[in-house]
Amino acid sequence: MVDHSGASLLVDGGRSGRRIRDRLQRLNVQDLDAIVITHNDADHIGGLEEVLDLYTVEHVYVNGAVGSTKTYEELTAAVQAEGSAITAVSRGDFINLGGLKLSVLHPGVLAGDSNVDSVVLKVECGVVSALLTGDAEAESERDMLKAGVLGDVDVLKVGHHGSRSSTSPEFLAQVKPEVGVISAGLENSYGHPHQEVVDRLKAAQVQLLMTDTTNADNTLAMTSDCATYQFLQPAQPLGN
Repeated sequence: MVDHSGASLLVDGGRSGRRIRDRLQRLNVQDLDAIVITHNDADHIGGLEEVLDLYTVEHVYVNGAVGSTKTYEELTAAVQAEGSAITAVSRGDFINLGGLKLSVLHPGVLAGDSNVDSVVLKVECGVVSALLTGDAEAESERDMLKAGVLGDVDVLKVGHHGSRSSTSPEFLAQVKPEVGVISAGLENSYGHPHQEVVDRLKAAQVQLLMTDTTNADNTLAMTSDCATYQFLQPAQPLGN
């Protein structure tokens, strides 16, 4: 995301260095000030070494969990070589990015499960708000509901690629998004998004957009003047 001052932040980097490079270049991102790593799974951090090669990144924000995979170890070494300041964030923290208000809603205390411990970030620009959930699970949602940190948002990045393990009815009733964005690969082996989640979102009258609905590498971008928002190069809306 890029704010009106030109400050820029990347949340996660996908699995592929080539794909994240192509997407950032297509969006004409010239500089990158910071990266938020929601959690350490390979499909969220695998492309970030390429990002660190492309840009001088001053800050990297993490949830504080330590990974055990080769991908995690290689990324950690790359961040250290970059000289980025590494900050572990938790509920109640704020990330400074120009004119945007970035609030960390989760995790509170680490549970020891990679997905459950995903950083959940609320982004506010004027009256426009978005909730970025990583792979947060229903357990994460219950924790946020108990903490009383959730409220209405305009745009929801649907948790865990639309898995049935996320987007509980209680969570959805609290955040009441107008638009839900589901990031899931075409014909992926996990069956994401799961139909019960799609049905739940549709019943709540949430407009659904997919980032990957064909073999083409679609880019779904949202722009906002902090009073209204729109999606550019919209992906194909999810069918019945």
